[in-house]
Amino acid sequence: MQARQSKMITSATSYFMSQYTKHYLHVEKPSLGLPPPPEAKKYLLYIHVPFCTMFCPYCSFNKFTYTKETAAKYFQHLREEILHVKALGYDFNYLVIGGGTPLIDEEELIRTIELVKKLFNVEHVSCESDPNHIQKETVTRLKGLVDRLSVGVQTFDDALLKKLGRYEKFGSGEEVYEKIASMLGILPITSVDLIFNFPTQTSEGLVNDLERLKKLTPEQTSVYPLMTSSLVKNSVKKTLGKFSLENEYNFFKVIKESLKETYPARHGWSFSKESDLIIDEYIIDNEEYVGVGSGSFSFLKNTLYLNEFALDPYASLIQEKHSAITKERTFPLNSQMYYRLMVDLFNGTLSKKKFATMFGVSINDALGKELMLLKFAKAIKETKENIITTEYGDYLFLVMMKEFYMGMDRIRNDARKNLII
Repeated sequence: MQARQSKMITSATSYFMSQYTKHYLHVEKPSLGLPPPPEAKKYLLYIHVPFCTMFCPYCSFNKFTYTKETAAKYFQHLREEILHVKALGYDFNYLVIGGGTPLIDEEELIRTIELVKKLFNVEHVSCESDPNHIQKETVTRLKGLVDRLSVGVQTFDDALLKKLGRYEKFGSGEEVYEKIASMLGILPITSVDLIFNFPTQTSEGLVNDLERLKKLTPEQTSVYPLMTSSLVKNSVKKTLGKFSLENEYNFFKVIKESLKETYPARHGWSFSKESDLIIDEYIIDNEEYVGVGSGSFSFLKNTLYLNEFALDPYASLIQEKHSAITKERTFPLNSQMYYRLMVDLFNGTLSKKKFATMFGVSINDALGKELMLLKFAKAIKETKENIITTEYGDYLFLVMMKEFYMGMDRIRNDARKNLII
């Protein structure tokens, strides 16, 4: 495909997704909380730990300044919310812990994981970490509790780390490298996660990050495009410079080419040495999930539920009615179909049989026009059983998913307008 044509299609897709999420991703209806679950069904449980000692300029997630006293109260209320979800009848086989900085209070986090494992039939636990909390002693304490630790390195480039404020906080790229090297192998899976397309980042800088990653050889990596939603656009510009999409596609091709031998199993923007190892893209991998904690999301059947963001109201809601859910949004059938199309093709393959089972209609009948446009764009190929992305389609659906995530940021933005962090 010619560069000019692909650029036009990419820009049009990005614009369409941006407008689509503006229209559909609003959560305004007051909610009474989660419905009881069907019998004998297991879900994914997401726990949000919203505390940091510093705020990265590109991060849009729900976060507050850490103090030990505030965190202790929060974890107490978090565990009460988990007990409430248990009382409703939910069971979980997968736990994902994100933030914020989940390991910012190690003792409280361990108590919370132990409670979840006691209450539910959890088989896998995935937890995020920054480079400060991966000391060998800390990671050893997590052995038997956490199956997968995702370390947000973002870059090994010292110049970028200094602009991001991470150099002073976490050390140089070489120091972070050595920290990770010393803890690899303690837990079953370590993912070392990077971000690409920073302003001022060069192809040489990206290749250097990827080469250091491959030298470390963790079990997994996720290499995310920089996302500049309205929540972070100004802080990104102020600290890093003017953001541009000019190099994003070329950088994406560099990443795929660099990682194809060491990490052949591709999963969206995540790569794994083995295809069956767990990856914690829970929104993408799980059709339904329950979130607990300040500012978390739950998605059940066709409805998105939103927890209170602010810490004091969150605590009050837990004390009064044990649930922090304040709002919900039920999505129409066509939105559910678009979402399934996007998510499955973000991962490379959409099963026609699975789609027909979910929606009671063939994808060719339901989304024939959309498929025709994707074929025209040379983004997909079709077989009797599946729809499969092309090399360019891999990138196009990354663009769609990025816009979807930034659309979710608009929900956060609406909920956090009056918050002071």
